[in-house]
Amino acid sequence: MDNEAALKQIEAWREEAGSVAILTDIDGTLAPIVPTPDMSEVSAELRELLRKLNDKYLLVAGISGRKTEDAFDLIGIEELVYFGNHGFEILRDGEVEVVPEALPYFERVQELEHRAKEELAPMGAFVEEKGITASIHYRNVPPEVGERSVEFVKAEGERLGLRVTVGRGVVEARPPVRADKGTAVRTLVEEYRPRRAMFLGDDTTDLDAFRELQALHEEGLLEEILRIGVESDEGPPEIVAEADLVVDGVGGVTNLLRALL
Repeated sequence: MDNEAALKQIEAWREEAGSVAILTDIDGTLAPIVPTPDMSEVSAELRELLRKLNDKYLLVAGISGRKTEDAFDLIGIEELVYFGNHGFEILRDGEVEVVPEALPYFERVQELEHRAKEELAPMGAFVEEKGITASIHYRNVPPEVGERSVEFVKAEGERLGLRVTVGRGVVEARPPVRADKGTAVRTLVEEYRPRRAMFLGDDTTDLDAFRELQALHEEGLLEEILRIGVESDEGPPEIVAEADLVVDGVGGVTNLLRALL
């Protein structure tokens, strides 16, 4: 789909807002990428846009690699739905639920996190405490420390039977259970039954959401889909290649959300 066709689709969706789900990544999409996750911030304008969209559309959900409570704190709108830890957790009615299949791996993730704090934190890597998944950030350290972080987490992940993925300045370990932004998208579509759904994302883990939207469309569960790629210097080329519409950074996302209103 070219950009012009995608923009026309957005105009049409405005008139069908009650049948539309707006699903979005947070870091790199709603909040600019920063050296460490605790510095991240969603602008007041974007929060207000999300609040208004939530009043008008069937569903607005934040799907994040962060801990679910951290994703909520970053946006701070209670009415939205939040999926955290790459689809391993969902926040409903103030309670965080973990995917039951992942719970047996909790202690192994904690062990990897503990070892990373001993081995990588002294070199400057930032070990984020996330519970059911582990994230080691190396954005603000020398390249050799980044390489060491990736090697270390891959080796420890293999030893402990965990799944390891590498993103923008971060390497992550999680239970080897199918839970990702794609499964989060499927859960929300099956539960809320939108006829149309879009996902906005900028990084490797967001491709799972793009591909799940396509699968849901092919299965007939969604009549129309839009995959919005948020272009950045560090993002994977597949984000642009697989998107129906490409926008430039957080500013482009803000303009798109304005258009949805």
